[in-house]
Amino acid sequence: MKVLHVNNQIRLGGAETVIRQLLRGFPTARLAVADGKTFPREVVALYPRLLARLAHTRFHRQIERLAPRARWTDRAFEALADSPYDLIHLHNFHGRYARIETLARLARRKPVVWTFHALWGITGGCDHPRDCRRYLDQCGECPQLGRWPLGLEDHTAEQLARKRELLASLPLHIVAPSRWLAQKVKNSPVGRNWSVHHLPNAVDADFLRALPPRVFPSQETILIVNRNFADEQKGFPIILDALTRLKPGPRLILVGENSAAAAQSLPGWDCESLGYVASPAELARIHARADLFLFASPAENFPCAVLEGMAAGSCVVATPTGGVVEQIEHGVSGLLAREISGAALSEMLLQALTDRGRRERLGRTAKERVEREFSEEVFFTRHRNLYAEVLAA
Repeated sequence: MKVLHVNNQIRLGGAETVIRQLLRGFPTARLAVADGKTFPREVVALYPRLLARLAHTRFHRQIERLAPRARWTDRAFEALADSPYDLIHLHNFHGRYARIETLARLARRKPVVWTFHALWGITGGCDHPRDCRRYLDQCGECPQLGRWPLGLEDHTAEQLARKRELLASLPLHIVAPSRWLAQKVKNSPVGRNWSVHHLPNAVDADFLRALPPRVFPSQETILIVNRNFADEQKGFPIILDALTRLKPGPRLILVGENSAAAAQSLPGWDCESLGYVASPAELARIHARADLFLFASPAENFPCAVLEGMAAGSCVVATPTGGVVEQIEHGVSGLLAREISGAALSEMLLQALTDRGRRERLGRTAKERVEREFSEEVFFTRHRNLYAEVLAA
């Protein structure tokens, strides 16, 4: 079975973690990527390696004018229909490296599995509609303009119409890491006829192997891992609101892009800013230094970061967001705020800080749950069964 995974990036956030796991579980699979400066030899580059390198030099404008990346990668993506791969497995797809029309043509000729790491595939262009329901009818007058992946001009009505016209009738197989997301897809006019498979994410085995023996610090230590602290979607404004309602005292460890700026917004707190950490082993060692893992987001799918916090044996305190409520059993394997707000998160964090015995029990139960229900072995088996089903259809 020859599977080709397609994504925009090699390494960035949760989607890339999932891809790395699947490549480890299926040694004959390969990865194709569109964006970046350099590509490892084993990666299929949708944009020529030489042009990609030159595009990150002072010749950027000339290269983009002579060989526009998006146009080149769109052609390369469509050419996958004639490739020797049995199945194309899409991950993050925002119409950046290939057009919706090109995806439709590919899906008519090759079996396509598409993991939804967010909801872009069924909306007018946003990743997380939140409380907006316009994607269930027709988009337009979008409240999320300027929030990635949307630009400042409103083309959401047009994009949703194109998805309904070109994608809704295709034999796509959607992987939904959370039941929450699966239900969103099945209830949408774009995705209601697709085959939707609930396959939860797994904790990274490299992360698990690198975890040192658990030693709870004498000072309460809160770990916050955020792909980009400057991205409002990733929830730092909620965390900031929660922490400013508490007296500084616990030590904070901040991991992720723009963590230094985030630390500066917390005067009086003992903050350690570590920036973006790519290595699962290094991230595991950082987790072992904390006894609390704080997570907040206005909208999430089935975040790998939460699984890692649970696997490390930390007490996870989180907002009741999307698939997070499927990861954490409130009061059993973690603590969920009563609502998505800084005030509610602060209340739950204070409970965890004032009862060390309880948070250690919650951490132990969380670790046991991850090992039992979200292991890579289960994850690989579910994908192996899915691939067999798709190819047999």
